[in-house]
Amino acid sequence: MTPAERIQNTIAAYDWCEKTNWIDACALWVFRTPAPTYTFNDYFSFVTPGFDAKPIYYEVQKYARGE
Repeated sequence: MTPAERIQNTIAAYDWCEKTNWIDACALWVFRTPAPTYTFNDYFSFVTPGFDAKPIYYEVQKYARGE
């Protein structure tokens, strides 16, 4: 999955959660790891261990703001 596909899929998942009547909360997975794990978690985090935001972070931020 490319970063662009990840963004599309994540936003689509949040849209899906918002449209259901039985989901009370929809949480992101792996916001940040304290250090590089050299696993898939590094790829799926929203920010780096140094808190540098990745593109997915900004796109979810826009979504949350209704932009």
